[in-house]
Amino acid sequence: AQILQKFYLELRQQSQRADSTPITTRQLESLIRLTEARSRLELREKATKEDAEDVVEIMKYSMLGTYSDEFGKLDFERSQHGSGMSKRSQGKKFISALHRVAERTSNNIFELHQLRQVANELNMKMPDFENFIASLNDQGYFLKKGPRLYQLQTM
Repeated sequence: AQILQKFYLELRQQSQRADSTPITTRQLESLIRLTEARSRLELREKATKEDAEDVVEIMKYSMLGTYSDEFGKLDFERSQHGSGMSKRSQGKKFISALHRVAERTSNNIFELHQLRQVANELNMKMPDFENFIASLNDQGYFLKKGPRLYQLQTM
């Protein structure tokens, strides 16, 4: 129990910033359930220290991909979609600009070259623009209407 408590408190401490993903008691309860499941997997009725250590290791590994910064430190300001804050804020800025264009033109359907033009007007520099658009599509901001054609969904 001390291993889980220590890990949980570390997570809470790292996520104290205002705009970060909150760590709640649900995460602690999940750690406990996973530890119990780990012990049942070994056909034991009581969880051991090793079960808790295994669960903490699994949780750290699963969180690294989404929440770690470039130095491997957990950063809870990162998006749950796997994109960093700068990319997320770029996305918000980009969608906001598209709203203005859509209102001005009374058209919320954009071709890829129009999306790229809006991004260029905002001086957005990104190595893979089509991947950026695909990410916004996955997040529900766009509905892909055809090849290189997207409808803005958040009007």
